[in-house]
Amino acid sequence: MTCTRCAAPAAPTDVFCEACGADLPGRPPAAPGGSDAVGGWLGSGAAAGRCAHCGADASIGGYCGECGRRRGAGRDRAALELPGVAALTDRGTHRHHNEDAVAIGRTPAGPVAVVCDGVSSSPRADAAAVAACEAALPALLRALTGGGDPGAASLEAFDDALAAVDALVDTVPADAPSCTYVSGVVTGEGMAVSWAGDSRAYWIPDRGAARCLTEDDARPDTPGAPLTRWLGADAPGVGPHVVAVPADGPGLLLLCTDGLSRYLAGPADLARVAGSPPAAAARELVGLALDAGGADNIAVALLAVPSIPGGELP
Repeated sequence: MTCTRCAAPAAPTDVFCEACGADLPGRPPAAPGGSDAVGGWLGSGAAAGRCAHCGADASIGGYCGECGRRRGAGRDRAALELPGVAALTDRGTHRHHNEDAVAIGRTPAGPVAVVCDGVSSSPRADAAAVAACEAALPALLRALTGGGDPGAASLEAFDDALAAVDALVDTVPADAPSCTYVSGVVTGEGMAVSWAGDSRAYWIPDRGAARCLTEDDARPDTPGAPLTRWLGADAPGVGPHVVAVPADGPGLLLLCTDGLSRYLAGPADLARVAGSPPAAAARELVGLALDAGGADNIAVALLAVPSIPGGELP
């Protein structure tokens, strides 16, 4: 058989393409597996969990130590928690690899997080999401700890993430690994959110109505709603959106991929986690997506926002 995306040859027992990582048609999804990683700042870096081909745990240089097939770049499931911020990512019930990635951290002023979703139509989408998180989170921490304002720090982190994903291209930009991106910064003055693509940010106050802080970069009037912004060597030459949002009281800043947002009828569905600790809210929301079908990879990060006076961020 051959891959329907890149035409590379494949064995009849393969469940994904060795050349581009795409799911092969007619193959059942692999059994759930994976492991949790708690603490630190990187949520889905080194490959972990069971091989989607043979079920072995061993991994050598990104390949299964038993059958030799390529492993996914991210973890099937990973959980992170630091004071005031938590994240969780899950492969879901239908995908062979987790192409979402999450990263969290803290500065003296407050928590930060990055969530990325690999564009499944691109090769090595999982590697793109991981590379973006690995580059963006340290850049955010450096800029904010050094006294940078949240908006400028968000732009700097995005540029580092874009450079890291660009570096993954093997031949021509048309074969570029790609991902979407959303980051969040909480300070004593409010929140700053940056994004490109259809990963989203929501504000969930302890009291009052939740609302979406982002607009999807997609063409809803076009079949398949193709993205208009993303990270990758083939991305259009436009920067990210950056917004400053004053907080009107305590609450949660939610960053998520469309593995969750596709199951939300609207922001009001998030009222179920209002007032919850970040880790409990992350488990609740990932469980919501899995119970609704879990058709895609899921990644969420939740940042606690204390009660602070209103005001504009620079």
